[in-house]
Amino acid sequence: MRKVKPSVAALLVTMLLFSSILVATQAYGQAVTLSATVAQSFSFTTTGSGSFGTVTPLTPDYSTTTLAVTTNDTNGWNVSLSGGWKTTANMNMQMTGATSTQITDQTEWIPGTSTSTAGNSVVQASLINSSDVLAFRVSTASSTNGAAFYSTTWWGASDAGGVAKWAGIASSTVLRKIGDAGGGSPGTYSASTHYNDVVYYLNVAASQPTGAYTTPLTFSATGD
Repeated sequence: MRKVKPSVAALLVTMLLFSSILVATQAYGQAVTLSATVAQSFSFTTTGSGSFGTVTPLTPDYSTTTLAVTTNDTNGWNVSLSGGWKTTANMNMQMTGATSTQITDQTEWIPGTSTSTAGNSVVQASLINSSDVLAFRVSTASSTNGAAFYSTTWWGASDAGGVAKWAGIASSTVLRKIGDAGGGSPGTYSASTHYNDVVYYLNVAASQPTGAYTTPLTFSATGD
């Protein structure tokens, strides 16, 4: 039998050891964490001009604007209402071409510090100036997300006479909330669109001059 030279034998041993090392090598992993922040999505529209048409003195008339909000904001959302011409000296509704002729406003709305704290709204029988005023309220029956937006403390437990509460439209210099769907309220951040009606009340005295009266209103909606 032919003997293997020592140098060759040493080389074979080295190769076998190296091969064993390669076989014994283990793989090591590195963890990666994906992260993302979802931005706010917010859509707000209004329908209904709020026009009263022709009103008869001493006969209350009503009109409506429907608010539609869709959002993914888990903190909720709120809406404010203001009148473009309302100031400490002027009323909201003014006669076209003779703006010094105006229709009296109900006392300007001041909400409570929260939707569970009363504001200065009053039932219809308590409206000032023998009820010959312009006023508004948020309808309770019309809401598709219930008390998550309207406040029964602010606007009454129902739309029924003697229960429904009314207030005057605020000045454009002050944004005042008329409804607040805070975080955690039912339906606040569901995918569906939430609808709520704002109802306007108008009655004028028999002495109110004839003519066309208008006022610009602004609804502002934001996430909480």
